[in-house]
Amino acid sequence: MIRKLVIGAALIPIAWFASAAMHFPSVFQKMFVLYILLGLTVFLLLDAPSLPAFTGWKAAAALIAFYTVLSAAYILGASYLPQYDPTVEMGKIEKIVKPKMETPEARHAKLEELLKKSEELQAKTATLQAKLEKLAPSAPAGAPGAQPVSAAGGDVIARGKEVYELHECYNCHKIGGKGSVKKRGPVLDNVGSLLTKDDIKKKVFDPGYLYADGFEKEHKKGVMPGKYKELMSEEELDTLASYLSTLKNPAVETPKPIFVKTKVEHGFIVYGYVRDKSGKPLADVPVMAKPLKEGREGHDGKTNKEGYYEIFLHIHNEDSGTKIVVSAKDAKKEITATYNPEDKVTKRQAAVDLVL
Repeated sequence: MIRKLVIGAALIPIAWFASAAMHFPSVFQKMFVLYILLGLTVFLLLDAPSLPAFTGWKAAAALIAFYTVLSAAYILGASYLPQYDPTVEMGKIEKIVKPKMETPEARHAKLEELLKKSEELQAKTATLQAKLEKLAPSAPAGAPGAQPVSAAGGDVIARGKEVYELHECYNCHKIGGKGSVKKRGPVLDNVGSLLTKDDIKKKVFDPGYLYADGFEKEHKKGVMPGKYKELMSEEELDTLASYLSTLKNPAVETPKPIFVKTKVEHGFIVYGYVRDKSGKPLADVPVMAKPLKEGREGHDGKTNKEGYYEIFLHIHNEDSGTKIVVSAKDAKKEITATYNPEDKVTKRQAAVDLVL
């Protein structure tokens, strides 16, 4: 018995620290310790002396007590330890696979149904608008106090977050402290400050396009699967990239991208979002980016329905440190194009969000 206790006492710290070194979540570390304790208990019971025989009411009480303790242990374990819910996983699989198995006729019928609902909603909206106009006529476009019309960017971001959850990206990445603790993929809290929406889309469909600094080993092993081009629709890809491009928390260290399949030394990209003071994205807003260096031309762009824009500037190796003014209507920000001219793998770009 002493020998078994010594072995159990030695196995517990070994399992704990070995699982921690392999980046297992703490709940799994506790599970491993519980398994060792359970096995130790079984072996100790096998060595324990036999209990005296119970008869009558004592036997019934002992049997009830045994099953009560056993049931309590199972219930506590089930409520405390992570559980696999097949209905949740089936739901995820159905969301991914079902749209791909639909016939063109079924897709057309669904589209017709959505169009019909859209027309009904538009009719209701027009009726409500007419009633509101009678109560308080709206200011004409361009008048003081008139609010710009914007797309429902919040719905796109919410959809992108749903795609992130649906395809279980959290198994390899972490956002807001939630997700994988193993070194499979980088945290993404500040990815929107490091990658354009287009770069994110390319990375998802082509994992070899770039890798995160410090993850070269995982990149070479092909840890990020190349299956998403078959599993993910263009709509899912676009909304996922829109969601990830809004993640700009500089307080969380997100490794810089190392580009493998693009040349980076002949340009600089300015990108970001234009929103109103309430945080709503503004569509079709002209944005200008102008380098404050003689001989370097400025370029402009326009926000899409999500309020997102990208502008490419012809800035070269010798232009590191050049000031750039980014403006949209009355909003303006000045940034510095800072990069290492010798670095041929880190894309030269900066995220600039504007509020009107």
